[in-house]
Amino acid sequence: MSSTAYGVQALVFLGVFAAAFGLFYQAVRDRIRFLRAAAPDPTRQGHPKERWRSFVVYVLGQRKVLAEPSGMLHVLIFWGFLVLVWGDLDFIGYHLSGWHLPWALSPVYAFVQELFSALVLVAVLAGLWRRYGLRPMRLEASAEAGLILALIALIVLTYYTANAADAVRAGWLPGWEAPVASGLARLLQGWPGRALLALSLTAFWLHVLCICAFLVLIPRSKHAHMLAAMCNWYFRRLDPPGRLRKLDLDDEQAESFGAGHIEQFTWKQLLDGFACTECGRCHIQCPATLTGKPLSPKYVMLKMKDHLVAQGPSLLAQAAGAETATEPLFARMFSEEEIWACTTCRACEEACPVANEHVQAIVDMRRYLVLTEGKAAPEVHKVFANLERQSNEWGLNRRDRAAWAQGLPVRTLAEAGRAEYLFYVGSAASFDARNQKIAQAFAKLLLAAGVDFAILGVEEESDGDSARRLGNEFLYQEFVQRNIALFARYGVRKILTTDPHAYNTFKNEYPDFGYQADEVWHSTEFAAKLLREGRLRPRQPLRRRVTYHDSCYLGRYNGMYDAPREILRSIPGVELVEMERSRNHSMCCGAGGGGMFKEEGGRQRINVLRASQALATGAEVVSTACPYCMTMLLDGTKAHGAEDRLQTYDVIELLAAAVADAG
Repeated sequence: MSSTAYGVQALVFLGVFAAAFGLFYQAVRDRIRFLRAAAPDPTRQGHPKERWRSFVVYVLGQRKVLAEPSGMLHVLIFWGFLVLVWGDLDFIGYHLSGWHLPWALSPVYAFVQELFSALVLVAVLAGLWRRYGLRPMRLEASAEAGLILALIALIVLTYYTANAADAVRAGWLPGWEAPVASGLARLLQGWPGRALLALSLTAFWLHVLCICAFLVLIPRSKHAHMLAAMCNWYFRRLDPPGRLRKLDLDDEQAESFGAGHIEQFTWKQLLDGFACTECGRCHIQCPATLTGKPLSPKYVMLKMKDHLVAQGPSLLAQAAGAETATEPLFARMFSEEEIWACTTCRACEEACPVANEHVQAIVDMRRYLVLTEGKAAPEVHKVFANLERQSNEWGLNRRDRAAWAQGLPVRTLAEAGRAEYLFYVGSAASFDARNQKIAQAFAKLLLAAGVDFAILGVEEESDGDSARRLGNEFLYQEFVQRNIALFARYGVRKILTTDPHAYNTFKNEYPDFGYQADEVWHSTEFAAKLLREGRLRPRQPLRRRVTYHDSCYLGRYNGMYDAPREILRSIPGVELVEMERSRNHSMCCGAGGGGMFKEEGGRQRINVLRASQALATGAEVVSTACPYCMTMLLDGTKAHGAEDRLQTYDVIELLAAAVADAG
């Protein structure tokens, strides 16, 4: 082509690209302004080395994406697209000037470009087949997703086509370095020069238009995650995942608590909505979704994003001082039923490849309903009343808190004055007849190992976890202050507990209120330590086939998967078999987030589904490490009529049965 033709093409390209980039910039700018108008979050600052490491590992390395085999398709598209973007500098520059960039003449460069282009095309075709052919539960056959995949495929195909036409026009055929373009070039041999020029120009401009269309669509579609996910990983939480954000209840200027309007979420929570890839991994891990509840963690994220975009102009006007208000979250966007369906198990967060944090957002909406609107189901209000009156969810007489220890040489701190360890029993093991056996078994193990411990007895208060997860932050903080004062009176610095919920809140949340224990141990963690030290010796063989159910608050919240299994493997005769969903992929029993105390709708109860997964292993015993899981799995096996075929024991009970001195 003549220099004039190249000049005209360059001008047209600059005009088209400038328009597309302008639309891209406008959308990105607006969304950044929306985020900046939301609540602040100072916890996302600092620790730059760790944040950049997250970026490298999870964005460039795609580690979380590769947690599932299907993630390989995304990796091929991600890395292939990065290589293609680099290659497009030469591709576009050549078609606008007739000159190649220096490195573009290298056969190695050409081969790498062809290879990654082919991988992208294969991944796109596989993605189309998977989404529209196989149609798995977690993916939607949306027109938007099909359009994006089609644009990517066209970008690759037009790249191949233009290169092949240009090669034939130049009178040479590429060799090993460009096998695809070489094959296409052979098909084009014999075409007139004008036809080849027309094909090259058509492919080039279609390529450019696809890129520009993609640029416009990125911030306006689910592919906003291409930008937001990178930021999400950089700004991910570095504190323990089991920690909920503390509310400042002494703020006299606060007109409400929790999140009832979109601007009451933090900017990071709203960024999560843009980061969501709509991959549905959270959707198929959520126990509420799987059992027919109206909750899907995926749609929680997408609703937050959609509501932010819709209310953005009002939000900006409000931030500028105008007398306007955003539409309440519960007016049309969210239902109370879906927010109460969450078990706070964090299966969604564990599965998410872009570091979204669903649980805090859901609890913030519960906080708004409870603290600002005074709304909750009758059974939830009853739990609050019981906690206020008797410091336990069942409303049983608090004077009976130490009844489980009758007949055992267990001291209270009031009697002992001081002890190395406080055995915090918790409400479930104090009042529930079945769970009292767990407290008794653990106490026997501690006595057999010669551990210096005591309990609080009638002085023990609720740890407050149920109140907090059910949205009553005010009641939770009351219990925190009472417990901190009680711990200070007795000089409590080391805590043992059989309850993962108490373990989590003492270890991860009480420090926000000024109490940092020197040691917090879950019973299985501490018993495993005693086994390693030789202070406990399992002697009695059990000869049972056992499967272990991972408690969410012990596993996903605190990363404790090995200690319970270490104990089970130490018991002679025990054969440990794993459920299909185990460790970090374990399924919730349904008790978390106050679920044990709420009426459960949907087509199936969560604990019944989990019990069926335990039954599928062929085990004789399902072992737990949480009193709430114990109750839920007992009820689940009874619902199957299988309580005799599949017995339920705490890991500590099995160990106590195997330790002669603790028998």
